[in-house]
Amino acid sequence: MFGNVPPRNPIFTGRGELLKQLAKRLNSGTTAVLRSALHGLGGIGKTQIATEYIYRHLQDYDLVWWINAAHTTQIRASLTELAGILGVTGASEVNTAVPAVIEALRTGRPFRRWLLVFDAAESAETVLPFFPRNGPGEILVTSRSSDWAGIARPLELAVFKREESVELLGRRGPEIDPADADELAEKLGDLPLAVEQAAAWRAVTGMPVQEYLRLFDESVEEILDTVAAAWNVSFEELKTRNPAAHQILHICAFFSPEPISRDLLTGVNRVSISPELDAALRDPIKLARAIRDINRYGLAKIDHGNNTLQLHRLVQLVLRNRVMARQVHARMQHGAHQLLAALDPNDPESSRHWSRYRELLPHAYAANVLDCDNDWPRQLYINLMRYLFEYGDHEEAARLGLEARKRFTDVLGPTHPQTLEVSSRLGLYLWAIGRYAEAAELNQRTLALRLQISGEENEETFALQRNITIDLRAQGDFAAATKLSEEILHKAKRMFGEDDPETLHAAYQHAISLRLGGAYREALELDQDTLRRRIEVLGRDHVRTFSVNSARNVDLREAGEYGQARIQQERLTENFIARFGADQLDSAGNSLLLAVARRKDGDHPGALSLSTDVLKRFRLAYGDDHGTTMASALAHSIDLRHSGDLAAARKLGEETFERYRRGLGEHHPHTLAANADLAVTLRLQGDAAAARVLDERALEQFRAIIGPDHPYAVIATINLASDLSELGELDRAVELGRDAVERGTQVLGEDHPTVLAASFNLGLDLAALGRTDEAAPFSAPILARYRRILGEAHPGTQAAGRGARANCDIDPILM
Repeated sequence: MFGNVPPRNPIFTGRGELLKQLAKRLNSGTTAVLRSALHGLGGIGKTQIATEYIYRHLQDYDLVWWINAAHTTQIRASLTELAGILGVTGASEVNTAVPAVIEALRTGRPFRRWLLVFDAAESAETVLPFFPRNGPGEILVTSRSSDWAGIARPLELAVFKREESVELLGRRGPEIDPADADELAEKLGDLPLAVEQAAAWRAVTGMPVQEYLRLFDESVEEILDTVAAAWNVSFEELKTRNPAAHQILHICAFFSPEPISRDLLTGVNRVSISPELDAALRDPIKLARAIRDINRYGLAKIDHGNNTLQLHRLVQLVLRNRVMARQVHARMQHGAHQLLAALDPNDPESSRHWSRYRELLPHAYAANVLDCDNDWPRQLYINLMRYLFEYGDHEEAARLGLEARKRFTDVLGPTHPQTLEVSSRLGLYLWAIGRYAEAAELNQRTLALRLQISGEENEETFALQRNITIDLRAQGDFAAATKLSEEILHKAKRMFGEDDPETLHAAYQHAISLRLGGAYREALELDQDTLRRRIEVLGRDHVRTFSVNSARNVDLREAGEYGQARIQQERLTENFIARFGADQLDSAGNSLLLAVARRKDGDHPGALSLSTDVLKRFRLAYGDDHGTTMASALAHSIDLRHSGDLAAARKLGEETFERYRRGLGEHHPHTLAANADLAVTLRLQGDAAAARVLDERALEQFRAIIGPDHPYAVIATINLASDLSELGELDRAVELGRDAVERGTQVLGEDHPTVLAASFNLGLDLAALGRTDEAAPFSAPILARYRRILGEAHPGTQAAGRGARANCDIDPILM
């Protein structure tokens, strides 16, 4: 398998000893780095040597994959493409695909004989995380940077040996006298790219060497740069022969040194750069002639198979910094901006356009589209930011958003429509990568500006207020989030109507707030209605219909309908995977909900098996500190506890509690939930005193932050009573037990399993105090309700039958 490798150079010359050293280095199992011995200089032949090595050693590998490594976004995109080709599980989104393919290569699945080439990898710190460490394959890096010296011993590339320069000059064009070739090589400094260009120029023109040297010397006097002079002769000839071709070369100097699709040069009716260039871009015959002339002078590589042209970065540098006058420079850079904007599909949320945005991205970086003074190319930058977020590269989307917001605020002002659009989206992106405080501050500031400009009854204002709701949840202020999401829902109904997708999304968001606030039955009623409407408006198989369906199942679970929640979630997860594939992260999200539903319904082995897989997938996709990963880890720690592995449950529980504390703060309800779950494990390990400390803290904070009647506070009360009972403080345990039964019955209903647990535990403590008459209503009658509600085979029912205390868990609801 062979991917993205450049075409072979049919006149590759010399470098025999270096190729042998490269083969030896790679065969020894070490990473090989091809680095220029001339600091900061391109054109030395790194990419050419790497390409030639591949073609000479194709038989040694099952997989060769070439990665343009100038930007992390390009590396991620290339690895995501590779994951899909290899059929690696988890290849649907960049966040999943990249770690999955790295792991597959590291373990040699499906190929052990692989070669990865990271071309133009200037930042070792940026590129190293993408290496499959200790894998069976080989890694080749090309770089101009000295960063790699401390990581791998580089093979230093110097200029050609003189005989190599002479050989290349003799292989193209008219016959050349060895003495003339030697003199010309001397003038060119034996720089491979410059020698190759001079040979190509002589092949086209047939000019005698001495005449070429005279023109070269004249250029040196004007430009005072050997490399620039080597091309200036060809530039001037091309300008005379075909002015449009000369200007296309100037335009392409602002694109990335990667292959440039010819699509960028066609379909440009809205673009106006110069009369000659406009005419060529609108006429396929003139455009083809211009590209042929560029190719004749060796100024670009033409790949007819992929319909691309490519300029070496050194040619681009010379054109931008040595050849163009300032006025021409500005006009051509703006022309590049226009050509890129003309190819914008203007629909970054649609996956069918992602390949186009992936193609535009490196060229937009190189052309510095962000600094354009025209709205059209700036909108392309915004759309690239949106594409990256939808594609799953949240970190890069946030980076672009931060840069755009600063630039637009400085140049356009904070109230410009594009500044406000970037700010609105950036608030969500920062939230998605866990920078909650920054997101909240930005959203508040942007909302104030939007209200000032557009007022309340405005769709942009409406979207920003939704962001504020999410911020409030991240801050742990569930009551304020519920109040605001209710207001937004009423506004949506007024602005858009009951069945508009925006209104249905507002309803879905309000149900999340209700659920976080402990109003499970109210959330269930709203989600049932939203599900019915989404089926009618969007269809049963729409991703948003699936979302509200899974939310409805969480409502059922939290409302105590464990059996029904599990049945519905089993069905939904199966249907979702059939519709969207097992590799989708949303499939893993549904599997997480199914694992919890299985545990609640008594299938502890089934829950453990599923949560093991889900946690692994989210760790690969998001890392350990992402909210979804932490929720998965907490669920898995509870499953480990139910399986009897208390040591593993405690270790994971402690790690997860600490991650919640760092990410959301000590007083966030999700942090306190992790605290309460860990306390159960500590008590079961025999450390009731340590469990008591955790549960007292959790209960105190729950009551202060979300109120004493919130189900989380009821659960903390039940578990603290168990700690006290274990420690012999039965009177206090009974007091807390009665409080939990009363509040739980009021909030959840008397048949909710949490209330059954509180009631049964209260009966045990009353009996232990000898208060048998008081204990009687909480023993046999509660056991009968266990059998009726959960079933005879449920572990909770069986534990109650043995007279064992019930422990209650909290599974944080995703925000």
